[in-house]
Amino acid sequence: MTDIYKKINELNSKYGYDFEAELVEHLKKKFPKQYKLSLEDLKNDGSDDPEMEMTPGRFADHIGDKGEEFLKEYEAILKKLNE
Repeated sequence: MTDIYKKINELNSKYGYDFEAELVEHLKKKFPKQYKLSLEDLKNDGSDDPEMEMTPGRFADHIGDKGEEFLKEYEAILKKLNE
């Protein structure tokens, strides 16, 4: 599972990471189940505002067998946002 975090960091370095809100919004629509699970984690960790603390890495915590799909989508979003 740590490979997915490494790849996320590589993509962030390659394309820049000035678009966290846009990334989270897009990933929320594409991976709603993982988003819901991530929100629950944040609530359980005591977050006062889980939606504001959501990061793409939180999705990766619950991505399971959709890792390749997630990374392809993640890279596509970053490419589009950098145009």
